[in-house]
Amino acid sequence: MKKKISLVFGGSRGIGKVIATTLKQRGDKVFVLSRKVSRSPNNININLSDEKDISYKIKRFLNKIKINNIIFSQRYRGENWKDDYQVSLHSVGLIINLLKKKLVKNSSVVIISSVSTRTILDDQSQSYHLTRSALEQLVKFFAVRLGKKNIRFNCVMPTKIIKPENKNFYNKKGKSIKDMMKIITPLNRMGTATDVANLVEFLTSEKSVFLTGLSIPVDGGTSLLSQESIVNIIKNNKSLLRSL
Repeated sequence: MKKKISLVFGGSRGIGKVIATTLKQRGDKVFVLSRKVSRSPNNININLSDEKDISYKIKRFLNKIKINNIIFSQRYRGENWKDDYQVSLHSVGLIINLLKKKLVKNSSVVIISSVSTRTILDDQSQSYHLTRSALEQLVKFFAVRLGKKNIRFNCVMPTKIIKPENKNFYNKKGKSIKDMMKIITPLNRMGTATDVANLVEFLTSEKSVFLTGLSIPVDGGTSLLSQESIVNIIKNNKSLLRSL
């Protein structure tokens, strides 16, 4: 059986790296596209803030292949909202339009967004919230427009989770945050990048061929709780109150 071709944008670190690893373990041939320069022939250095670089790299490296899956997991790190818009949102639409004729039947596109499409996060900027909300709408748009070509689009929305890069923090200095997240989460633990990757694996498999246009939170059920419920959970946990 021919290997599936999966592209992971932002796959050199964080959630994207775990997704890339999970798909490789499944047997996919994975191309990682990111800012990081690598000697691996399947790792492509690309500047998502530069339309010319995007077009050039896609034509140079991906022109002769057929694609089964595209996962967008890139993250802009900076203060310029215009660059955030370009990297987080505009580049996604541009890449989809450049590659849509390369996507095979029953292919899948998954965009990693955030629970910030439903709530406001204290530690994230205005542009972060706006671009993540727009990504969710982009998923719906392409799900309808490209559905007849059997191309599926879905959105994954993680909450604050444990990634390889912050695992030590949550086990040491940030343990109180981890404990609080565990207590207020119905499934009684903090989520991990592997939880996100497992969902992406499902959404890029034959088991999800009739699912498109969905926005799926990865939060262990926390978004189901009311403010009153969260307050009562914390109030009734004496050990947590002592640590605050």
